[in-house]
Amino acid sequence: MTAVVTRFREKRKAVRLLWPFMRILGQTPAVERLLAKEGIGPADLARPETRLPHRAVMDLLDSWIACTGDNTIGLRAGLSVEPGEFETMEFAARSCPTFREAIHCSARYMHLLNEAADISLVEQGDIALWRFAVNDGVPQSRAANDFVVTCAGKFARRYAGVAEAPLEVHLMHPAPADQSCYDMFQSKLKFGMPHNGFLFPRALLDRPMVRAHAGLHVAFDTYARELSSRLRSGVLSRAREIVSEQLSSGEMCMESVAAALAMSVPTLRRRLEDEGTTFTGLVDDVRREHAERYLREPKRSISEIAFKLGFAHAPAFHKAFRRWTGVTPSEHRTRLWA
Repeated sequence: MTAVVTRFREKRKAVRLLWPFMRILGQTPAVERLLAKEGIGPADLARPETRLPHRAVMDLLDSWIACTGDNTIGLRAGLSVEPGEFETMEFAARSCPTFREAIHCSARYMHLLNEAADISLVEQGDIALWRFAVNDGVPQSRAANDFVVTCAGKFARRYAGVAEAPLEVHLMHPAPADQSCYDMFQSKLKFGMPHNGFLFPRALLDRPMVRAHAGLHVAFDTYARELSSRLRSGVLSRAREIVSEQLSSGEMCMESVAAALAMSVPTLRRRLEDEGTTFTGLVDDVRREHAERYLREPKRSISEIAFKLGFAHAPAFHKAFRRWTGVTPSEHRTRLWA
C-alpha cells in the first residue's frame, strides 16, 4: 500500500514578535545563519508584514538562549514591549470597554500576530483563567512562554489598571532549577502545563479599560477583520489578480507583486509554496488562461495578445504557448474556429 502524505501549511508568526528580543540582544552570527536559512534578510526583519514559520522562530529563540546563556531573555523582552508594538490587535483590544471584552478581542485577532496561538478565557465561579495554547504541536521555547505571560501581564497593567498579582502563573516548560527570575509575578507558579496563562479573580474582568473608546474600537475592529480576511483568503488568489493587472505594464515581476501584497519577496515565495505553486508557475497559469481567452477574439492580433500578456515580442509568446499546449497560437485559433 502506498502511503499518502498530506501537506499541511506551516503556521506562521509576525516578525514584529521578534523585535523586542532583537532590541535587547542584537543579532548574533548564529541568528543570522538561521534567518538566512529561512530566506530572511535585514530588510525583511524591518517589514511588519514579514511572517516566519513557527518552528523557525522557536529555533531562533533557543539559539539566542544558547548563544547568551541567558534564560531570562523572554521575560526581559516582554518587559521591553512598547505601547502600540502589536499594532492593530492591540489597538482594537485596548479600546474595548472592559478587560473581559479586551481579552475576547485579543483572542479573536491573535492570528494576526501568531497563527499557532489559541487564546481563551475560562470563567468559573469567582475565578477566571486566561489561557494561551499552541495549536500546531510545535514545542515552545522557554523564552516564548516567558514572553507570552510577561506581555499579557503588562497589557493588563497598562490598559486595564490591573496591579494585583495573579493567583497563579502557568507555564508550558518544565520547572527550571532556578526560579528566582519569576519572583516578579509574586504568584504561585505551575510549570509543565498544557498552556501558558494566568489564574485571577473573576471580578477583575469587569475593570474598565483605560483607553476605552467606542468609536476607535469600531474602526480598529473593522480594520482587524479586514486584515484577517486578507490573511485567511490565501495569497494565491490575490497574487493572480495582481499578476493579471500588471501583465501588460511591462513592470510585472515578483518584486512588484510582493510590494502590491505588502510583503517581502521571500515571504511571497514561501506563501505560494504553501499553496502548492511557484511565482513562475503562477505567471504561466495566468498567461495561458488569458491567452486562450484572447485567442477567441478574432479581431485581436497575435502581436497584440503577446503585448497584453507581457511578452517582449510575438516569438516569445509563440514559444511559451507551444510549451503550454503543444501548438502555436495561430494553430490554436484555427482549431477554435474550424
